[in-house]
Amino acid sequence: MLNLEFLTSQFLILAQEEGAKSSLQSLIIIPIMLVAMYFLVILPNKKEEKKRKEMIGNLQKGDTVVTSSGLHGKIVEFKDNNETVVLSVSANTNVTFDTSAILKKKV
Repeated sequence: MLNLEFLTSQFLILAQEEGAKSSLQSLIIIPIMLVAMYFLVILPNKKEEKKRKEMIGNLQKGDTVVTSSGLHGKIVEFKDNNETVVLSVSANTNVTFDTSAILKKKV
C-alpha cells in the first residue's frame, strides 16, 4: 500500500513538471512566432507601401498609369493638392481618380 501511494505521488510530481515545461515552451513559442510574423509579413508590406508612395509622389503629367481597377490612362492633370488625378482614357474621355487608386506606372 505504501508503494502504491509513493508511486502515485511520484507520478503526479512528474506530471506537474511536464506541465510546467509545456507551459514554459508555449510562452517561448509565442514571441518567436510574433517576431517571425513581423519579418515575413509586416516588414515586406511596409517596404512595398513605401515604394508605392514614392512612385505616386514622382508621377508627372503625361505618365501612363494603371489604376487598381485595371484602367489604363495617361495623366492629364492633378487636382486638390495632388489628392486626385485626371486620366485620359481615350480621345475625348477623361476620368478622375484618387491618387491612391494608382497601382503602377507603365514604362
